[in-house]
Amino acid sequence: MMKRMGGVDAMFLGMETPRAYMHTFKIAILDPAAHPEGWCFQRYQERMQHRLHRIPLFRWRYMPAPLGLGHPLWVEDPDFYLGYHLRRVACPAPGDHRALCEFMSSVYAYQLDRSRPLWITWVVEGLEGGKVAAVTLVHHAYVDGVGASHAMQQFFNLEPSEEEEHDPPRWLPPPVPSWSRRLLAGIRDLPGLIATGLPIAVSGLRKKRKLDRAYRDAGKPPHPSPAQMPATPLNRVLSHGRTFVCESIPLANFNKARIIDGATLNDVFLCCAAGALRRLLQDMDYDPSQGPLVAGIPVAGERPPGMEGEGNFVSTDFTWLHIEFEDPLERLAASHASTDEMKKHIEAARGSDITALAQLSPMLLTRFIAWMIRRKGGKLGLAGNVAVSNVPGPREPLYLGPIEVVNWFSTGQIFDGTSLNMTLWSYCGKANLCILADSKVLPDGWVLHDYFCEELAVLNGIADQMTAQEELKGTARNTQSTTRRASKR
Repeated sequence: MMKRMGGVDAMFLGMETPRAYMHTFKIAILDPAAHPEGWCFQRYQERMQHRLHRIPLFRWRYMPAPLGLGHPLWVEDPDFYLGYHLRRVACPAPGDHRALCEFMSSVYAYQLDRSRPLWITWVVEGLEGGKVAAVTLVHHAYVDGVGASHAMQQFFNLEPSEEEEHDPPRWLPPPVPSWSRRLLAGIRDLPGLIATGLPIAVSGLRKKRKLDRAYRDAGKPPHPSPAQMPATPLNRVLSHGRTFVCESIPLANFNKARIIDGATLNDVFLCCAAGALRRLLQDMDYDPSQGPLVAGIPVAGERPPGMEGEGNFVSTDFTWLHIEFEDPLERLAASHASTDEMKKHIEAARGSDITALAQLSPMLLTRFIAWMIRRKGGKLGLAGNVAVSNVPGPREPLYLGPIEVVNWFSTGQIFDGTSLNMTLWSYCGKANLCILADSKVLPDGWVLHDYFCEELAVLNGIADQMTAQEELKGTARNTQSTTRRASKR
């Protein structure tokens, strides 16, 4: 097998440096209580081996394109060794969720070896209640969030079952293609790439200029972009260290906080993220009244048939993160207005996004852009001031054999210039908030997490007050109606 990467896949490889890691986190919390024999790492390893064919990309390794002719390639790794990718550790004492997050912060800062398939799973035992965490680092070049969700549901089963497939497909990888074969493939593929991609890119650029002109002619402010990023303490060149925290919040709390007409769960998420960042930036002696931040938001694109669990078909659009509003209702209304504008912009700008341009961008150009961002000290970031993402995950629980996946956390990455990522990933009625940051920017991620939860609690409190007021009005109306009927008698 020799599979050419897409432009966005290659971009994630080109942006990577020894400090800017382009892998993502996928974290499954397993509860082996239902297994009659309890937890057994060897049994988990065997089950993993048995199911690898369900996620074929886990046996793909990176190969460069000779002379930069075309994007890099994925090839099957004939030296694949599961023991390298599957590692067993015990959670540091006391084995609670915060200790797990501390462990995950340390392993995130681990650059994956490009001579092997770009993933590692740390099986973390010794958690509270006998639970086990499967903490997977997987490079973003393989797949985007939507594709990862699909692959996850293929790997796990929908019902608890001890039975496995009797005869998984036999895997017979071919030899690694030679340099000359890869060169010939690049010469063969390059004209098609240019013939297909260039008209799309040119059309996209024209469409973007036309859209920008339409905004100006209508007297609208320009759509947010990285060029409009204010300089904040969050935007810097990355250090080696990472801070990672994650925790579950009931989805009902987000739905309860939708207290203005038309507000969505995503509006609530962005409102609370803005409120939390407002407080964090104030702690850093930054004045949030200077104006909103630019937030980069991944936008899922159309996936070709047969590529549901592989490849990146995501672009990035931007919205305002309204840290300038202290009042939560004003902030929620502004967040709703901004996301509504972004949805219209996404529809109008379809075809003029980064995906079309990335398809034609050679790795050298991507690396040059990354170098320019570092040269500017991180004052410009391709993902804006902050990367935010809201991804709907499975609504029903998944299982690994009879073992239930009781929770699932997922997050993307951070970049030079964008040192903070806030991801909301839903799973079985829980909204799982994940915060990933450069450890020098945010040494303690629980501070931002707590600020977020407090902002959500404020909105929930307002919702309770509004409900109580409606109930009082209803009681008053009923009393007046009863009085009128009595007076008529």
